[in-house]
Amino acid sequence: MPRVGQRTEYIIVLGTNVGDRQANLAQAMQGLAEVGEVLQQSRVLETLPILIRAQGRFLNQGVRLVSDLNPPDLLKALLQLEQRIGRQKRIKNGPREIDIDIVWSSAEPVHLPNLRVPHIHNRSREWIRQIMNELKSDAVDSETGVAWSRIRGNAIMNIHDFTKKKLAGEKISVVTCYDHAFARLVARTSIDAILVGDSLGNVVQGLPNTLAVNVDDMIYHARAVRRGAPQAFIVVDMPFMSYQTSVEKALENAGRIIKETGADAVKLEGGKAILPQVRALVEAGIPVMGHLGFTPQSLLAFGGYKVQGKGDAAAETLLSDAVALEKAGAFAVVLEMVPAAVAEKVSKACTLATIGIGAGTATDGQVLVITDLLGMDPDFAPRFVRKYANLSSDILSALENYAAEVRDVRFPSEKETFH
Repeated sequence: MPRVGQRTEYIIVLGTNVGDRQANLAQAMQGLAEVGEVLQQSRVLETLPILIRAQGRFLNQGVRLVSDLNPPDLLKALLQLEQRIGRQKRIKNGPREIDIDIVWSSAEPVHLPNLRVPHIHNRSREWIRQIMNELKSDAVDSETGVAWSRIRGNAIMNIHDFTKKKLAGEKISVVTCYDHAFARLVARTSIDAILVGDSLGNVVQGLPNTLAVNVDDMIYHARAVRRGAPQAFIVVDMPFMSYQTSVEKALENAGRIIKETGADAVKLEGGKAILPQVRALVEAGIPVMGHLGFTPQSLLAFGGYKVQGKGDAAAETLLSDAVALEKAGAFAVVLEMVPAAVAEKVSKACTLATIGIGAGTATDGQVLVITDLLGMDPDFAPRFVRKYANLSSDILSALENYAAEVRDVRFPSEKETFH
């Protein structure tokens, strides 16, 4: 078997949910000792299945190992080990006697048809994050350049996890996303939740505000996002006039959104005026996230984009609205363009999770629009946005280089041509 010139360090993860799970892990551990030196084992974690939920819980464990084998050869050895333990061929993501994956190595990244190292789901799966932090927290994720010690936290799988993270003091990261392509990338990160916002009116449709967006628009985009991020917790905005006029209208439209998109919750803007709708949706089994402060659907009534909750009376109204939403059954609330001190007061007074945008750091989490944080619009730079990339420049450069190479007959090359 081919070997590399120096030993490579690996993080291997094991998973089993068929037969004697403890025995399967023990056999795998014995087999790993034959392909390298086991330096450390993580604690055993019991985890829920993903994608295909109708199967037993998994036991997962991580191993830090050094081996003379390079990644492709180690993969071959691990597949043989799976066969020795008795793994049977079943449907993808279904039950398995043992699953042995390479999730990290000290070697260069590997991009082969049958092997990706680092594993593409490293950051998105809570138990892999836990294992990496236990076994190799000083490592840097080669794909993102972020230290594993900063890629951590419990996953959000349902509405109760928002409260759990709040009580644990874990900040919640939410990103607003509108399409399949970006959703696929978000699904490969540790982002906690996705919001499909009616801001798609501005960002995708080129409209001056969100008021013309309708329920069909939201369903179209939310379905695309769900296809790109099948495991993510997804919240979908209910657009303007889809819930304000009556409880019946709210139930009908929210029901459509949940049924036709596979979303986990809907978001409504407003306070006491929409409490009947919130109560009815929650009683119907539809989780609700609220939205207070600057609510874009009230843009015309506000007279523009203005900070809300300034002054004692306005702050008290915002607080009482948040408390009322919580009593009506909302599991979380977005606080947009609100003074930091007011947002902090709301966050402390409520057990529901507060998600801020332009509301300071005391909220339980933050939300930003994906195109904003990626810097895709050089002309849009509101105060509450931090640009973590400057993709507008990269995109313009790529397009101009493509056009130039077409004109110069340098694209396609022989490598990109069929014969």
